[in-house]
Amino acid sequence: MNSKTNQSIINAEKMKLIIEQNFKDIAVTQIDEIGRGYDSVAYLVNNEYIFKIKISANQKKGYEKEKAILDFLNKNLNTNINIPKIEFYHVTKKLSIMGYKKIDGKFMNPTLYKEMTKAEQNQLKKDIAKFLKQMHSLDVSEISKYKIDNKQNVLDEYELLRNTIYDELNGVEKSYIERFMERLKITDVFNDRKCLCHNDFSANHLLVDNNKLIGIIDFGDSGIIDEYCDFIYLLENSEEEMGLELGEEVLSLYGDIDIDKAKEYQDIIEEYYPIETIVYGIKNERQDFIKKGRAEIMKRGVI
Repeated sequence: MNSKTNQSIINAEKMKLIIEQNFKDIAVTQIDEIGRGYDSVAYLVNNEYIFKIKISANQKKGYEKEKAILDFLNKNLNTNINIPKIEFYHVTKKLSIMGYKKIDGKFMNPTLYKEMTKAEQNQLKKDIAKFLKQMHSLDVSEISKYKIDNKQNVLDEYELLRNTIYDELNGVEKSYIERFMERLKITDVFNDRKCLCHNDFSANHLLVDNNKLIGIIDFGDSGIIDEYCDFIYLLENSEEEMGLELGEEVLSLYGDIDIDKAKEYQDIIEEYYPIETIVYGIKNERQDFIKKGRAEIMKRGVI
């Protein structure tokens, strides 16, 4: 299912038809779009279920992997924190869609975090650290095929750049990319522990109720990958995330991890962001993303 086909069909009315055509056990009486990302669109159905449909050409973001990992976690993870349990699932070459019961709660954000008491903030950090430690400690032999090599992915995407629009880039853009690739060659942060990670552990994927962590959603990027991946957003200082101090404290509570390397890993991923954006645009034939990535490089200048 390519991105152009998906984008032409995705609206609430057509999504209703897709759900009812593929799942006879549900009649859609109400449907509302609640989120749209690079790879999926999410809908709230009958105020009870979340349905997601794939919209990108990125084969590494398929629902087959996400369902398998969620099934594995629901079977093996000992936690009071809710994660999606897939009840509706239909994947073919032309259509990728799945659904699960909504997890009630508010999405975490910096404002909500600041409004918490100190005790509530400390408990949130403990709960995050405990969840990550438990997930990262699981024996993943059952799902060993879902390995992600972040460094190799970057090398592959660099080759894609070289073979497509590289010659169109200006001197600043090329210099930024080549300096990043030199940094990638000398770093050793990709040589450390691999484990099952959420791999998109951002504030807007954490659900809270009465200022307590009660749910974690969106495991679309999950896989067996560098342990540091789940601390990228926790260490990020931005308007969307809760800040470096929280990330450092979660790492301390988590224990048995090199905090300096976790920070270096976060910095490398942040540096790669505009290049990644360009590559996404190339893969999905989205000129707006190519322009966005190039503009971000120009804003940052030569590193």
